[in-house]
Amino acid sequence: MTQDPSLIICHDVDGAPVRMGETVKVVARSEDGTISQRFLGRTGVVVALVFDDPASQYPDDPLIQVLVEGLGEDLFFPEELELAPEWARNRIAQHRQAVRAVSRNSAERLT
Repeated sequence: MTQDPSLIICHDVDGAPVRMGETVKVVARSEDGTISQRFLGRTGVVVALVFDDPASQYPDDPLIQVLVEGLGEDLFFPEELELAPEWARNRIAQHRQAVRAVSRNSAERLT
């Protein structure tokens, strides 16, 4: 049995290009053309860092796992992502709070 040397981390790593929970936008800056077109231009949230070859990638060159609501998750190179502007991060945070409030209110009505 061969063991997968990949390292998947779901917490902040000093020296990594992004932080967990950070809002990012998927952009077409990669030279290899492997970016999934359905994610292009979308905004998502960083959920993990993946180091296929930890000895050479850790900590500053991970693949970045991003969750895009309605599409799912995919892996991106750091150059394929840009931090969302402050107004977008605030808007997403407000949306999440509203969704949580509606869920809480629905749960309270059931009790």
